[in-house]
Amino acid sequence: MALIETNGLTAFYGDFQALFGITLSVEVGETVAIIGANGAGKSTFLKAIAGVLESPSGAIRFEDHDIGGDRAFENVRRGIVMIPEGRRLFPSLSVEENLLVGGYGRRGRWTLKRIYDLFPMLAERRHMPASSLSGGQQQMCAIGRALMADPKLLLCDEISLGLAPIVIRDIYAALPAIKAEGATLIVVEQDIAQATKIADRVHCFQEGRMTLSGKPSELTRGAIHAAYFGI
Repeated sequence: MALIETNGLTAFYGDFQALFGITLSVEVGETVAIIGANGAGKSTFLKAIAGVLESPSGAIRFEDHDIGGDRAFENVRRGIVMIPEGRRLFPSLSVEENLLVGGYGRRGRWTLKRIYDLFPMLAERRHMPASSLSGGQQQMCAIGRALMADPKLLLCDEISLGLAPIVIRDIYAALPAIKAEGATLIVVEQDIAQATKIADRVHCFQEGRMTLSGKPSELTRGAIHAAYFGI
């Protein structure tokens, strides 16, 4: 059963067209990876699903309801939550205050205790300003803030960007526990090896178009390379 589907999805920044007819579906419980070079349209795709970027009516369906054109706060209420590229924490708030912002008006499976169980180092720093955390700790806080909104669909935008390999390993190690709580994941990732390791299916974008789709086991290195770079 498809949790979310896009049908010929287009997206624009003013007069600039960033997505050209993206059609795909994500099943309940799947982890889908979107790969591609900078400027391929990966983050734009997530923003359109989240409602941060305007999308046409009929182009996005969530739980079989048309959400094209709906706003971000409406989609959060439905359970569509995004971890934005660059983390976007509130620097003047403490770690715990950032987490509580994510859970404002929501009551679900994820509580402060469960976030701290998932990321113990956040518990140790709960009263520190978010701006004082390392990059990896900030990413854990951003993930925790998103989980506090009790997502059905979690959109992960470049969660490994700029982080050390050991930190990336720890962050990706948390994904199975997140999936076990019923979340479906769409992960935007430039690291092809990391994406194919964690995904049930992979879609490659190139200049706003989908150039390749399939299960990681079905995709050859040559095919991925050609789709990634447009060769």
